[in-house]
Order: sequence, then structure tokens, then C-alpha cells
Amino acid sequence: MLCGKVWSRMRDSVFSKLTCGIEFTYNLRDDVEAFLIKHGEQETFEHIMNVVQEALAIAPLFNVSPDAARQAALLHDISNAISVSEMKEAAEEWSLPIMEEEHRYIRIIHQKLSMEMAQRIFGCTSPDILNAIECHTTLKAGASQLDKVLFVADKISWQLEGNHAYQADMRNKLDDLDLDGAALVYLDHVWNQRDKMKLVHPWLIAARSELIAQRV
Repeated sequence: MLCGKVWSRMRDSVFSKLTCGIEFTYNLRDDVEAFLIKHGEQETFEHIMNVVQEALAIAPLFNVSPDAARQAALLHDISNAISVSEMKEAAEEWSLPIMEEEHRYIRIIHQKLSMEMAQRIFGCTSPDILNAIECHTTLKAGASQLDKVLFVADKISWQLEGNHAYQADMRNKLDDLDLDGAALVYLDHVWNQRDKMKLVHPWLIAARSELIAQRV
């Protein structure tokens, strides 16, 4: 089962605040749009649809279910409906673990919050989809092909000012049918700027180390 046809109605204050006044149609794309627009996140929805487009193009190249890739992409940033100032509170209410390092840059937990919201609000029960959502920003060791498809689609979909050569390099790796290489381009990009960043997530470090070791 992928994303269920009956959205959850968990009784908690965060859930109630997020879903108040929203009528769900059980069409995932339409419901994600309505949910994000309700919370003033038009730009997030536009980004999500760009990620959907990229994920649908990438998934078949690596024998990944396009439907799973689409659903993961639709749900990966839904936690942007929660303000950064409230993310820690939401994680605590839902008993989501926050790593010591994550306290230095609390927005990084949006990937975990999106995973939880995919279950609680949109009825997603697929472990594969939920796992991909949970690590879409950082990746992690032992990542599945779906994890990597969403991770790469997210990064190449960012609309950034200026020259960001890593995006072109990632696309070149995809042209060579090298999904791990595409992921590693971005992981190296972050690693090479580690002294300037608030946080280099432990999952990202572990994912990078694993991919490098596998390519030796």
C-alpha cells in the first residue's frame, strides 16, 4: 500500500492546527496543493511540482516506481506549513527524536516532520515512501534507490540565483545513468563547504562515506 485513501485524523493540537478548515478530496496532488496554499506556501508547492517532474523523469532510469517517486516528491516538503519557530514543538508533540546536532539548525528536522505529516495527515503507509521523505535533505547510509531519486530530484529542482555548477554536474551524472554519482556530487558540494555551514548532518556524512567507499 502506498498513500492511503483515507487520511488520518489523529487527535493532537499540531494536527488540528494544520488541518483546520481543509476539506480533503483524497486526490494527493490536489490535497497537497490545498494544504500548502492554506498555509501560505505557494512557493513550496511550486517547488514540489518541479521535484515531481524531475523525480518522474529520473525514476524509470533506475527501475524505481514512478508512482512511488511521485508520491514521495509530493509529500517531501509539506512540513513547510509549520513555521521554523514551531518545528521543535511539533517534533516533541509527535515524539520525533531530535539529534544533538540538529539543535544547531532546527529547520533540518523538516524532513522528519514531513515524514510524520505524510502519515498523520495524508495517510501514507508505505515504508519506502516514508523513508525517502525522511532523508530527502541529507540522504543517509543504506539509502534505497527511491531515497536517492528523491534526494537528487530535490537538489536539481532548486531555483537558485547565480552559477551553481553542481546542478549541471548532477545532471551530467544522470545522463551517464550514475545515480550514486549524482548524489555524491551534492554531498561533496556540502562537505567542501563544511567550515561555513551551521550543520553538516551526521546522516549526510555517513551517506557520503558509504558512497565513496562503494566507488573505490
